[in-house]
Amino acid sequence: MKILAFAVRKDELLAFDRCSKQFNLEISLVEKSLSPESVSLAQGYDMVTFLGNCIVNEFVLNQLKSYGIKYIASRSTGYNNIDLKIAKKLGISVSNSMYSPYSVSEFALMSTMMMLRNLPKTIKHIEKNNFSLNGLIGKELRNQKIGVIGTGKIGKIVYNSFKCLGAQVMAYDIFKSDENINYVSLINLFKESDVITLHVPLTDENKYIINKNSIEQMKNGVIIVNTARGELINLNDLINGLKNQKIGGAALDTFEKELGIVHKDCSKKGFDNNELKELLSLENVLITSHQAFYTDQAVSDMVESALTNLSQFEKTGTSSNNLIDFSTK
Repeated sequence: MKILAFAVRKDELLAFDRCSKQFNLEISLVEKSLSPESVSLAQGYDMVTFLGNCIVNEFVLNQLKSYGIKYIASRSTGYNNIDLKIAKKLGISVSNSMYSPYSVSEFALMSTMMMLRNLPKTIKHIEKNNFSLNGLIGKELRNQKIGVIGTGKIGKIVYNSFKCLGAQVMAYDIFKSDENINYVSLINLFKESDVITLHVPLTDENKYIINKNSIEQMKNGVIIVNTARGELINLNDLINGLKNQKIGGAALDTFEKELGIVHKDCSKKGFDNNELKELLSLENVLITSHQAFYTDQAVSDMVESALTNLSQFEKTGTSSNNLIDFSTK
């Protein structure tokens, strides 16, 4: 079985070396992302693996099908970059990867505490040699009501972490998976939360779950934290909320139209995203590079998970993280 791995980063090399030996796999590694321009590199291979910022659209999938590729594995958990409907139509099996949920959970907790203590504003002041305390008074976490949207593996850890630190925590999920979680309606979560943190995958149903209407329902001064997917938040509506002080602050590890910006060095060429430029100018906003997942443990987990899935596909025709059910129409 010959596997081509797209978008390979240097930090993944040790895991690829270890797992290729562990599973006895023949793997070729390329730095190029999977896209319509690079998909031809997959000719002659049996399977491919890629990252969540790769483009796996109808054209790419048709090309992979023409090369005889039946199994593809993302090394990311999110799969909104993959056209699953087309993959199913073409008979291509798709899997996503699991990794240490503590990586994102810890980052969400850290981002929340940074916002509550005004650290983004503090850092910008210090950079200008302003060491005064004016406007920097913070809030203690134990006095906050935290709203967690999504209680999967990551959301549950986030929920329990905040609870252990003394905060009052509530959650919303269409699947109430844990009787120990205080589930509330989405409307009540919006109305009652001092901090709202997002931990759901991006779907057609929840795109822009944070928008003008939902923001109007929130408390004045609410803090919004997003370590999930950028399109969960309408950036223009968020910016308006920040400017009129309805929203007290935002910590965004992911944001709309981030492709081509995050995980890239834009220090010389700049970037084309006016909303992001405006957010970066605000003192009550923390922007990071879609790095909440980025720990040594999680990177190793993602490579191992993807290659485990491909090995399972070859042996059984399915995998533990299979995203497509071919038994239904």
